[in-house]
This record gives sequence, C-alpha cells and structure tokens, in this order.
Amino acid sequence: MATFFMAIGAGATYGARRNFMLGGAFQIAKLRGIPIRVHMTLLIVLPIFGYNFAEEFSTHPLTWGMLAAATLFLSVALHELGHSFVSMAKGFPVRDILLLPIGGMAQLARIPERPRDEFQVAIAGPLVSLALGAGLLTLGIGGLLPGSSELARFCVLIGSINLSLFVFNLLPAFPMDGGRILRAMLARRKGRLAATRMAARLGKIIAIVLGLLGWHYGNPLLVVIAVFIYFAAGAEYRMVLMQEMSRQAPPIWPWIWNQSPPTPPPDENDVVVSPPPFRRERAKRISLKPLNDLFNKWR
Repeated sequence: MATFFMAIGAGATYGARRNFMLGGAFQIAKLRGIPIRVHMTLLIVLPIFGYNFAEEFSTHPLTWGMLAAATLFLSVALHELGHSFVSMAKGFPVRDILLLPIGGMAQLARIPERPRDEFQVAIAGPLVSLALGAGLLTLGIGGLLPGSSELARFCVLIGSINLSLFVFNLLPAFPMDGGRILRAMLARRKGRLAATRMAARLGKIIAIVLGLLGWHYGNPLLVVIAVFIYFAAGAEYRMVLMQEMSRQAPPIWPWIWNQSPPTPPPDENDVVVSPPPFRRERAKRISLKPLNDLFNKWR
C-alpha cells in the first residue's frame, strides 16, 4: 500500500512559493545549481516505509527495506530532476527541489505558459519514472543479475514503484503532472484560463474520490494527499486568473459616462483655469505659448 500512496503523492509544483514548507527542510545536495532539500518529516516516515518494504525480503529484511525506502525517494528526486532539466533547457530556472513524505516538488522561478513548453516540462518526470521502472524490472525479472535473489527482488520492487509513479502521476489532477499535461492540451483550443479551470475542476473531483477512498479504508495518508490535491488545484486556478486579469485592460461599461481616456499631461506653456467652484469638468486649458514667443522676441 505504501507503493500506491507514494505513487499518487509524487508530483511537481511549478512557480508557487513554498517558504512555509522550507522552514523544516535542509539541503542534502546541489546538482547543476539546483538545491535538493529534504523536509524533516521525511526522516520520520522513512523508517515506516523501510519497515513495510522489509516484508518483501527474506534475508536481512530490515536492511533491504531501508535501502528500498531510500532508493524510492532517490527515484522521486530523479523524477523531479527530469522536470528541472527540461525546464532549464526551455529557459525557466529552477529554484529548488523539495522531497516530502507524499512526494517531490520542483519549484520553477517562472511558469511555462506556452502549451508546448508546459507539456514537455510536465511529461519529462513521468518519462524518467517509466525508464527507471522498465530498466529495473528488466534486470529483476530477466535474470540479468547474477548471484543474490534479494537483489532481483529489490529491482522488481523499485521498478514496480517507478511504474506506479508513472501511472498515477498521469492522473489529470493538479499539482500532479497529468493535470499540467491536460491543461497544455486544452490550452491550444480553449486558452490558458479556461483550460486551467477545467483541469482544476477535474482535479478537485479526483481529490474528493481519493479522500473518500482513504476515509473508507482508514488510511490517513491518502486523505492528506487528497486534501493537498484539492487545495492545490484551487490555488493553481486563482493564480492563473490573477495573471490573466492583470494583463487585460479595464472594462468599458456602457452605463458609465465619464470613461474617456485620461488626458495627456499639459504642455509647459499651458495653464489650466476653472471658474468657481473649480469643477474639473468645467476647467479650460489656455496656452501661453504666443505670449511667451512675443516676450522672447522683444526681450
């Protein structure tokens, strides 16, 4: 079950500020200028994952289980690096990668807005998971590993987890990769705002379904993941809505009369006068340029 929940949780969040999450995180590595950070809560749940994975092994189960848990989060980090490298190749810098108990997040300095760029950045992570899963399963099942059968079990376990990461990250729900892929596909015809609205609504529906499943089976981790997906989907739509509103000109309402464009600033030779009570709409502009020219001529 840990494999299933981890596959749902691993995703990527682009552009959103996560200072509240970084408060309990520390850096473990830096690759191509990208800081890789681990949240403190991950250290708490890592032994739990290791204990669950230990059931898959017969000799030295706890050692193999802890190694599998560490390799699982290494796979998540590679998943996020896939997003990050494609993002940097497209000209979008990456601030950091954060590893959490529910997955990983890659924070981009700027959000890809062209559908093609967003599609390529979003699909890169799942493709990394697919390659890892297929390669490890080939090693474990194909009998290409001489000696220990435990190593083959290890490769099969991590390979199946990576295939789960690939499948569940393609669910069309923000902030997972499938939601961004869906928005990129819809944005070509619907526009970015409408595509975000549709993907966010679908993401909320999926989050509700996951939350009900977690409640029914008594698994709080799945409920936490569902709540995270639900609010992240709403936050993504609000962010795109604010971006679109900031780019649009203010609307012109037909029932408001004083909507004329602002007048240009007066020339240095102009004087604005108005009779009492100095109402702005009755003000007149008088040019002093002829008087100034005459004065300069006779001076």
